[in-house]
Amino acid sequence: MSFLVMQAAYELLRAGKRGAIVTIIETVGSTPRKAGAKMLVAEDGQVTGTIGGGCVEADLFAFAREVIRNGQVMTREVDLTARKPEENDMLCGGRLKVLIEPLVASEKLFIFGGGHISKALHEVCSRLDFQVIVTDDRPEFANAERFPHAAKTIALPFEKQFDQLEIDGNSSIVIVTRGHSHDELCMEQAIQSPARYIAMVGSRTKVAVFRKNLRERGFTEEQMARVKCPAGLDIAAETPEEIAISIAAQLIEARRKPASKIG
Repeated sequence: MSFLVMQAAYELLRAGKRGAIVTIIETVGSTPRKAGAKMLVAEDGQVTGTIGGGCVEADLFAFAREVIRNGQVMTREVDLTARKPEENDMLCGGRLKVLIEPLVASEKLFIFGGGHISKALHEVCSRLDFQVIVTDDRPEFANAERFPHAAKTIALPFEKQFDQLEIDGNSSIVIVTRGHSHDELCMEQAIQSPARYIAMVGSRTKVAVFRKNLRERGFTEEQMARVKCPAGLDIAAETPEEIAISIAAQLIEARRKPASKIG
């Protein structure tokens, strides 16, 4: 059963999704499963494996959902005798202790454009556990010397970059290129990706023009509404460093809050 759980965990991570693994680490007395038994709870509520079933598993499912939300490791002890008489399927007379661990795919941040804002943003986000990838069409603006904290830099024409990138549902995209034509191209490619967060540095007027162009090419309002522009939370930021902080704050918001609660 642990093999099935780990295989499901691998598939979850490969899809860029989150979950939690519940593992029995200690038992005393009679328990339905012994130490080492595992259960995986995915962010969509799907469960793989079992640690015994019944109401105890239901309780631990709720704790697993909490771990998925806050990303913090949790331990819980369960007394199997402390149940109502009608729940006698779980009255084994023992106790068990479980470890609940968050399962989070590497969060990738793709920054399109290698200018001043990008440089400041990569410094901030590398400290927030993002795997930062910076791209530009100019080698002098996309290299390890300019972006020492980036996991990778890519210097290619923008129209060729998306074929080189592995963007999944746990990825974020920030578009901050030097030219309108590059921004529109990156926006068109980004809204066709499964990225969790897409933002563009610039004015609402600029993105309105892009949306008009994309609408004429058959893209939907729902697709275009995925792009946050101007990028970042409204903190009256002006300098590249301040703008980077505002974008980083919005990235944290996207990480910590369900999408339905983000304005």
